[in-house]
Amino acid sequence: MHMMFVDESGDTGYPASGRWQGWGGTRIFVRVGAIIHGWKWKAWNQRLLKFKNDRGLTWDTEIKAADIRRGREAFVGWDQNRRQQFLLDLTTLIGLNMDITLLAVVIDKTRVDVTKADRMVKPEVRSLELLLERYNMFLENQKDKAGIVILDPIKEDSDDNLRRFQSYLLSKSPHLQPLHIVESTFFAKSHTSNMIQIADICTNVFFREISRENGEAEYRQLAARFWKHKNRVQGYGIKKWPS
Repeated sequence: MHMMFVDESGDTGYPASGRWQGWGGTRIFVRVGAIIHGWKWKAWNQRLLKFKNDRGLTWDTEIKAADIRRGREAFVGWDQNRRQQFLLDLTTLIGLNMDITLLAVVIDKTRVDVTKADRMVKPEVRSLELLLERYNMFLENQKDKAGIVILDPIKEDSDDNLRRFQSYLLSKSPHLQPLHIVESTFFAKSHTSNMIQIADICTNVFFREISRENGEAEYRQLAARFWKHKNRVQGYGIKKWPS
């Protein structure tokens, strides 16, 4: 059984005036899934625990990209260079682990036709649909073709709506046939799941790269983990919409 741990970055809103210039929200929304097989999880989790311990953190320290970048929570008192090196070391650890596969969806909100149905307008909904399609394709190409989806339940009401939407898609979408994703969405709080924390890191790094196109070292370390199919990443490991 494969497990895909999912996180998101960016806001879901649109400027009421329709003018993007000067608007305070984000122009893009991203959703990233970090996949690992159940048989591989234990070894990876032990490596991550050792990584934390070697840097003076406890086994239950919650690693979040925003805290690392801003020196909050477990990273209070760490100077910027130390925090930057921690993030680079962590993305290097992820990037070198061939047992982890990343999938990402980018919604360019500036190109979305807001006159369409909610399913095609709301980035939190459309991104999940596109991510599930990629995940199902990934599973189709694996020896073990079964997989589950795990989200961080930050917003309980909206996540419950996403759970219902996923159940609908699994039953009705022609793009998810033959179906390899098991049942509905599962939830795991970030502080209790190291893989949810990894999804948070990967999502944050990916969002910054798509937003800024700076070619930051952390993204370069992760780039090899995005799924490649038929010698292509675009459309498979990374899906940009509208295309």
